[in-house]
Amino acid sequence: MVEQLLPLALALPALGALSIGIGGLWFPVLRRYKIFLGSLATALVGAAFAIFFSAFLTYTKPLYIGWPWDWIGIEELRIPLRYQIDTLSLWMALIVTGVGALIHLYSIGYMKEEPGFWRYFALLNLFIFAMLVLVLGDSLPLLFLGWEGVGACSYFLIGFWHQEEANARAAQKAFIMNRIGDLGLLAGMIWLYAETRTLDLDRLKEFTYPADVAIGVGILFFLAATGKSAQIPLYTWLPDAMAGPTPVSALIHAATMVTAGVYLIARMDFLYNSAPEVLLLVSGIGTATALIGALLALGTYDIKRILAYSTVSQLGFMFAAAGAGAYRAAIFHVFTHAFFKALLFLGSGSVIHSVGTQDIRVMGGLRRYLPWTGNTFWVGVLAIAGLPPLAGFFSKDEILAALYARGAEGETIYWIYWGTLLLVAFLTAFYMGRAAWLTFEGEYRGTATPHESPAVMTMPLGLLAIGAATAGLVNLPHFLGSPGLHSRWLASTLQEPASFHLAHTTEYFLLALSALIALVGLITAWLLYRTGLKGEAHLQQILGKLHLALQKQLYIDTLYEKSFVQLYYIFADLAKDVVGPWIGRTLPRALGEALGRLGALLTRLQRGYLPLYLAYFITLALLFLLWTFSS
Repeated sequence: MVEQLLPLALALPALGALSIGIGGLWFPVLRRYKIFLGSLATALVGAAFAIFFSAFLTYTKPLYIGWPWDWIGIEELRIPLRYQIDTLSLWMALIVTGVGALIHLYSIGYMKEEPGFWRYFALLNLFIFAMLVLVLGDSLPLLFLGWEGVGACSYFLIGFWHQEEANARAAQKAFIMNRIGDLGLLAGMIWLYAETRTLDLDRLKEFTYPADVAIGVGILFFLAATGKSAQIPLYTWLPDAMAGPTPVSALIHAATMVTAGVYLIARMDFLYNSAPEVLLLVSGIGTATALIGALLALGTYDIKRILAYSTVSQLGFMFAAAGAGAYRAAIFHVFTHAFFKALLFLGSGSVIHSVGTQDIRVMGGLRRYLPWTGNTFWVGVLAIAGLPPLAGFFSKDEILAALYARGAEGETIYWIYWGTLLLVAFLTAFYMGRAAWLTFEGEYRGTATPHESPAVMTMPLGLLAIGAATAGLVNLPHFLGSPGLHSRWLASTLQEPASFHLAHTTEYFLLALSALIALVGLITAWLLYRTGLKGEAHLQQILGKLHLALQKQLYIDTLYEKSFVQLYYIFADLAKDVVGPWIGRTLPRALGEALGRLGALLTRLQRGYLPLYLAYFITLALLFLLWTFSS
């Protein structure tokens, strides 16, 4: 029965997008019924989650949803329109629809005053459908279709308030930088097809890949992942994407779309296991991105940008794990991160909804006015900091343990990655503690009248807080007597190149060290910021010139602007001022004059003089006879 409902689970968000989008476009009267439209969109995603959860409870082996015709049929390339339900895709579908349904519910209250309410929910449903196509696709072209779909939806949702130029520019930046990465995915697919004559994921697993192919395609796919998942060098679009509505930030840029790159690396595990050099690169880039994201979060006062840089940093953790071959640990952090980061974004949205600003310097003391928002936000802070027994503690510890284990096997560079991520763990606890204390504790420094959000917004906060507190329990460490449900669930799909076994005493030490670092980071934030903004002066004094550089995003955007954007403008101006006039005026004029002269010549050759025509005929006849005899 559940198997028969799975196609419906995939179709429901698409039906919602079509019905709400077309209905709102063709029948403007429907736009008035905002509660109905929002409830319909939420119910459809919730129903999809219920079907996927039923499939999860009854899962025994991989299933395939397909139709008896090829989606692509070009000579040897035959791609059926088929979706797979294995442990990895089903787990991702649960995250997308479960967290997505809560964000839909929250959006009913957050977006109720927007005239484009109907358009917003149509795009939100369309995004969920595209994300499901991405994670459930049984072939790389189908995955690519979903990949581009979430990119397009992201563009429209980031620029939802496109009347302001800054929002439109942020959407354009996200779209362009994602397209740069997408070229890598497209090129990698072409290379794989040239080698294997197939793009079916199950068939691709059967091949043994030469080192050059595995390395080349692995790097191209990783380039695609850096674009979608905001890693160095293509991470700068994500903080600017906060121009979109806050629920969009929670859904697209915390819980789903930005994790697509991690999913791609995990899904192509068979390829990356043949390219350990690329895995080393993936882990290194992930570690560096985690550090840069954590540092940049210290230099901003915009609560949403702090969370955006935090997302960049946490994605770095996931890639560091994937690069160590710990794909299950990476997906486990995707799972826990979806809860606490969605909670933090929606909590920030509740604050912005209440006080009308995103600047934490004019907040403070808000937990007295927004107790539900404040308390649940603190749960998210403690979870992302990695304080036991909350979710982030277990997933982050598993990543750190995997990197330590790879270092213990003789690959010393992984110990460097491990040490760097320990520093990032401290910085995470510190900057999140900083944001929470300046926002919710102390005295209120603003001028607005704070008020708690309506129940339709606070209810999702409570449910996400429960997830942020308990989600880690699905994969407790083995030495604590846990069966490791998450790892066992994914074991049949993800094949890891290493075992990651450590002595129990080492695991106890790493567990205690992880908890201690989180605690020290939070205590340091409390010592600095218990007096409010005075702590910020101390931080600036400690960081010195680095603080100014962090406020300028380490000048990375400036470098890109001068190196690429300004160069583009130079070529554009050259085309406008030089090539454009030549094509627009000089070339047509020269062409017209040439045609005029040709016409004049032909006119002189045809004067109506019969002996002249006879001479033409005799000449042509002689030339024809000459050509005939010579051949």
